[in-house]
Amino acid sequence: MKLSAKKIIGTGFTLGLALLSLGAHGAAQFGNLPLWFEAKTPARFTAHAGDSEFVISSAGAEFTLAKNGGAAAGGRLQFAGANSAARISGDQPLAGKVNYLVGSNPKQWQVNVPTYARVQVEDIYPGVNLVYYGSRQKLEYDFNLATGINPSIIQLHFDGAEKISLNPQGELVIRFSSGEVIQHAPVAYQTLRGARQEIAAGYQIMDAHTASFALGNYDRSEPLVIDPVLNFSTYYGGNNGDTGWAIAVNPADGSIYVAGQTLSTQFSNHVPFSTSGAYQTNFAGGSQAGDAYVVRFDHTGTNLIYATYLGGSADDAAYAIAVDVAGHAFVAGATTSANFPVTNSIPGGNHIGPIDPNTGQHPTDAFVAELDSSGSNLVYSTYIGGKSSEAAYGITLDPAGNTFITGFTYSTNFPVTPNAFQPHLMCPNTFYVNANAFVAEIAAGGSNLNYSTYLGGTNFDTGRAIAFNNNRLFVAGYTGSTNFPATNFISQFLIETNRVGTNAVVSTNFFSGQHLNGLTNSVVGPYDAFVTAFSVSGAGTNVSLLYSTFLGGNNNDAATGIAADAAGDAYVTGATISTNFPSEGFGLPSFVRTNGYYFYGVTNSFMTQVKWDGTNPSIGYSTMFGQQGGDVAYGVTLDAAGNVYVVGAATSTNFPTTGANLIGSLTPTNAGLSDVFVTAFAADFSALLYSAYLGGSGNDVGYGIAIDPAGNADIVGQTFSVNFPTFAARQTALNGPSDMFMAQIGPLTAPVLTAALSGTNVLVYWPPAGQVTTNFLGLQTSTNLLNTNWVFTTQSPTLTNGAYFYSFPPTNPAQFFRLKKH
Repeated sequence: MKLSAKKIIGTGFTLGLALLSLGAHGAAQFGNLPLWFEAKTPARFTAHAGDSEFVISSAGAEFTLAKNGGAAAGGRLQFAGANSAARISGDQPLAGKVNYLVGSNPKQWQVNVPTYARVQVEDIYPGVNLVYYGSRQKLEYDFNLATGINPSIIQLHFDGAEKISLNPQGELVIRFSSGEVIQHAPVAYQTLRGARQEIAAGYQIMDAHTASFALGNYDRSEPLVIDPVLNFSTYYGGNNGDTGWAIAVNPADGSIYVAGQTLSTQFSNHVPFSTSGAYQTNFAGGSQAGDAYVVRFDHTGTNLIYATYLGGSADDAAYAIAVDVAGHAFVAGATTSANFPVTNSIPGGNHIGPIDPNTGQHPTDAFVAELDSSGSNLVYSTYIGGKSSEAAYGITLDPAGNTFITGFTYSTNFPVTPNAFQPHLMCPNTFYVNANAFVAEIAAGGSNLNYSTYLGGTNFDTGRAIAFNNNRLFVAGYTGSTNFPATNFISQFLIETNRVGTNAVVSTNFFSGQHLNGLTNSVVGPYDAFVTAFSVSGAGTNVSLLYSTFLGGNNNDAATGIAADAAGDAYVTGATISTNFPSEGFGLPSFVRTNGYYFYGVTNSFMTQVKWDGTNPSIGYSTMFGQQGGDVAYGVTLDAAGNVYVVGAATSTNFPTTGANLIGSLTPTNAGLSDVFVTAFAADFSALLYSAYLGGSGNDVGYGIAIDPAGNADIVGQTFSVNFPTFAARQTALNGPSDMFMAQIGPLTAPVLTAALSGTNVLVYWPPAGQVTTNFLGLQTSTNLLNTNWVFTTQSPTLTNGAYFYSFPPTNPAQFFRLKKH
C-alpha cells in the first residue's frame, strides 16, 4: 500500500482532449477496440491502432496515422518548455502480454512485453500531470493541473507539420503534406464539492507550429499553499571573506553555478579553494575584493564539479552569472587588475583603462568571460570600458548564445556601436559623482561587440539587472537624473491597498513614470528605480526601444533585480523608502518612513509586475513588503508556472511570513541581525505561496536566486553566522569571517508511505523529504475508508536507514494508513 501526503492544497482542474484523428478528406481506418500501451522500455510506450502507431515518451508522442489508400500522416507532438526528465510510467496493468517472435534468432525476440490501459507522465510541467489513454482506437490525453497553475504554460508543438490552425468548430487542424490531422477542441472541468463543473476552453495559436490553452472563468477561491522544505543548505568558503553574488542553474541537468568574490587562499583545513584542473587554481591577489571565482555543483549541492579563481593581481569581483544548455558559464563583474586573464577579447577589449594620475591606480573596468563546462578553459574573456571606471552587475543570454550585460560607466569613451540608442555620456564626467548606465551585447564566442549604448541623464544612473525573453531585453536599476530617458512611460490610475495598523486602506492614485519623483530626504538622492525595455532582432543589428519609465515614490527607490516572461511582462524587485511607492491591490504588511536613507534605517522591499500589451507598459501588480527594519530584495526569478520568487535580506523581526506552512530551518522568526528572506508569490498575485526567514545569529544576506528544472529555488549569498542553518551540507561550519552560503528550497515532495510484512507484524515506513520529520507529518490509521475516523497513532517511530518505521500487530479488520500534516 502506498499513500502520500498532499503537496499542494486546493482544487485543481483537468483539460481533456481527443487526439489525432484524420480529417474528413482522409479518415483513418480504426476499429472500435480500445488502445493498449506496450512498455517497450521503461521510458517508452507504444500503442497500435490498425496501421497507425503512437510512440510515447516523457518528451511527447510520435505518431503515424494511416489513411484510405495506404497513405499516412506522421509527425511529433512536443510539449514546449516541459520537463524532459519527467517520470513516465504505465498505469492500470492489463493481464495480457505481447510477444514479438521476429526472425530466427531467439535472442532478438521480445517476450512478455507488459501492457497497460493508461500511461502517465508526472510533473511534465510544475503542478501538471499528463495521462494518455485509449477510447475506440483513438488516443486521448488529459492534463491534470493543480490549483494556481496557469494552463497557458502548456504548449503543444507539432514538429513536422506545415502549419496549424483552428477550424470553425474550435478544433486544432494540423496540416501535413499528406493530409490534415484533427485534434478535437479541449474540454476543461473542475471537481468542486464532488461535482464536475465544465469550464469554457479553447486553443490559442502561438506560432505556425505551436498552440496553448485559453480558459474561461473558473473558481480560484480555493487557497493554494506550497509547503516549502529545505533540500540542502551549506556554507562554502575558505580562510578569509567570501561572498556569493549570483547563482544560475543549468537547464539541462540542474547543476548549480555560483559567482562571487573571495579573499580566501585555501580552506581552513589546507584544502585548496580551487579544484584540480580548474582554469585558475591559485589566488592572484587583491586586498579589498580579492579574486572573482566561479563554482559549479551538481543538482544536490553536495558534489563539487569545479571551482576556479578568475582574476589578476589587483581586485576582481564577479557580480552576475548565466548558464547555457551546454553548461558554459558566462560571468560579468568588475576588475582593477591590469593582468586580468583576457582571451579572444572583443575589439579593443584586451586592456584596462589608463592609470588615473589622481589615484595612481588603474580605474575599474567591467569584464565578461565565458568558461566551458569543465571550468578548465576560457572560451573568451574581455575587458569592456573606457578611460574611467565601469562595473557590470547584470548578465543574460539569448538562445543564440549572445551575451547582454548592464552596469554603469563614468567614461566618455565607453565603446558604443553606430546603432546605439544613446551614443554619448549624458552626465558631466565627474568621477564617483555622475555616471550613466550602459547596455551592451557581445556576440557568441566573444568575437564582436554587437551592440552597446549609454543609458541615462545628467546625474547618476546605474543598471543593476538585465533579462532576455522572446526577443525582448529588459534592464532595471536606479537613476537620479531628472532627464533620464522616459519614453512610452507608465501612466495609469492604481487602486492601492495599504495597511495602517491592522486595517487595510483602499485608495485610488494616479501614477506616472514620466518624471523623477519628489524627495523628502534632502541628504541623499534623489533616486527612482527605472525599467527600460528593448526589442532585439538579428545579431544585435536591430535594437529598438519599447519603453523606458521611472518607477518610484516620494523618496528613494532602487531596482536590484528583474525577470521576464515570454509575453513581454517584466518582474522587478528592489527597495524603497517611499511611503507612496505604487502598491496595487495586494496589501502585504509594510512600513516605510519619509526620512530614511537608501539601504539604511527603514526600507521596504518591493515587487512590481510591469505588463506589456504590445504597445504600452502598465503596472499589473505591485506591492511593498517589510516592516520596521531594513528589508531589501536583491533577486527575482520565475518558475514555469509563472510564480514569482524573491530573495533578499531583512532586519525586521516581523517581516511578513507564512508561518503555518514552514518547516525546519525555514522559520517565521528572525534569528538575529539580518536574515535571508525568500518570498514566493502566486502567478496571479492572489496569495503568498510561502515566505520565510533563513539565517543565524549574525548578518546573513541573500543576493541571488534561480529556479531549477524540478521547480526548486536555489539561493546564494553571504553569511557571517557561526550557526547558519545547514542541512545535507557539503560544509557544515563557517571557515572565515564570512562565507558564501548556498541553499535549495523545494515544494514538499510527498513522502511515499510503504507497508510490508515483518514476521507476524506489519511495518509501515516513510523516508523524510528534506527537513520534514514526524514533528510536521504524522501517521494516521483507519479501519474504514468510507468514514472520516482517521486518528494519529501514538506510537513513536524509529529512524532506521534514513526512514521512519512503525510496527503494528496484525488485526482482523482491514487497517489503512496515511500521512497527514499536524
